[in-house]
Amino acid sequence: MSMKTMLRTISAIALVLTVGTAGCAGHDDPKVATAGSGAPKAGEGATAGGPDSELKYSQCMREQGLPWFPDPGPDGSLGVRVPSGTDENKLAKAQEACKAYAPGANQNGKISADDLNKIRRMSQCIRDRGFPKYPDPDPKGGIRVDQRTLGVEPGDPAFQKAMKECRKYLPPRKGEGAA
Repeated sequence: MSMKTMLRTISAIALVLTVGTAGCAGHDDPKVATAGSGAPKAGEGATAGGPDSELKYSQCMREQGLPWFPDPGPDGSLGVRVPSGTDENKLAKAQEACKAYAPGANQNGKISADDLNKIRRMSQCIRDRGFPKYPDPDPKGGIRVDQRTLGVEPGDPAFQKAMKECRKYLPPRKGEGAA
């Protein structure tokens, strides 16, 4: 099965920071996906959701055989362009192996009800701004967005504006405190 170029982010929080810059990516199959969070494995030294978790996540993904996986940007976001032909199973296995470091992951792999409601509020905000098909998060706080389903092109100014305006509803990233 061939896979067209995809955009991926690793958490709902990174999603908001990354989708706005989607114009830099290919346009064959613009999708944004999220990875789940989970508990760190025994012997792993990084604190899930800690200040270095995004960098450790990127390093882990490369160690799992994905040499193209980038380091986070200066704002901590992970805008990931998955190359065409990437083995989906290999990607899924790497995400599972590295989930303890995934941005937004916490020690027990769960998101609080309050944080989940905040992410839902962000989704509703985006729907209210002209994107009625924007999805709610899954129970772990992840959001999978297919820009074609939304009817937007990568870099769509109206979508970028909605993302920027609605970002305020997201819970603070681990280690940041309230905004």
